[in-house]
Amino acid sequence: MSSLRATRAGIDPLPRTVKRVVLRRLRPTDLTDFQSYRTDPKVGRYQGWSPVPSSVAQVFLTDMGGVKFNAVDVWFQLGIADRLTDRLIGDIGFSICGPDHQHAELGFTLARPAQGQGLATEAVLAMIDLLFEHTQVARVVSMVHAENHACIRLLQRIGMTLVGTVDTVFRGEPCVEYVYMIWRK
Repeated sequence: MSSLRATRAGIDPLPRTVKRVVLRRLRPTDLTDFQSYRTDPKVGRYQGWSPVPSSVAQVFLTDMGGVKFNAVDVWFQLGIADRLTDRLIGDIGFSICGPDHQHAELGFTLARPAQGQGLATEAVLAMIDLLFEHTQVARVVSMVHAENHACIRLLQRIGMTLVGTVDTVFRGEPCVEYVYMIWRK
C-alpha cells in the first residue's frame, strides 16, 4: 500500500524519527518545555504567534494531539523532540490550503539552546518529506521576515527557492516577507 493511501486509510505517519530529532504529536506533558521557548522574546521575535498563558497553551497542546495529519485548511502544529530524550525542543506546523489543496504553508520554532546545531534543518526536511509522502500537496511554502537571516539561510540550505516578496505589516510595523518554495519532485 502506498504511504499516501495509508494516510487516507487512517494510519498516522507520526512519529517520524530522523538522525537527531523526532517529529511527533504535541502532548499536554510538553507544557513546561513549550512555554519555556514560546515565552522567550528572542525566540518569538519573528514568529506569527504571541506568548499565551499556560492554561491556553495546555488546551492548544491537547487540541494539536488530535488533529488529523492530512486535514485541510487547519494549522497543525507538531513537536520537534530530541531523539534520545523525547524532550520537546521546538515545534513545526503546516496548513494544507490553496486551490485544490495543492499547497502547504510551513513554519517552525526552535528553543534557543537547540539552535545553531542543524536540528531545525533536520526537522524541516523531515516535515517536507512527510508532506510529500502523505498528502497531495505539490509545493511547500514558507514565509519569512526579511530580517530573519538564520531562517533564510536554513530555507536556502535545504533547497527552497525565493519566489517573491510581500510588503506587509508585522506587529504593527511595515515589513517585507520573503516567500520561499519547494516543489514535489
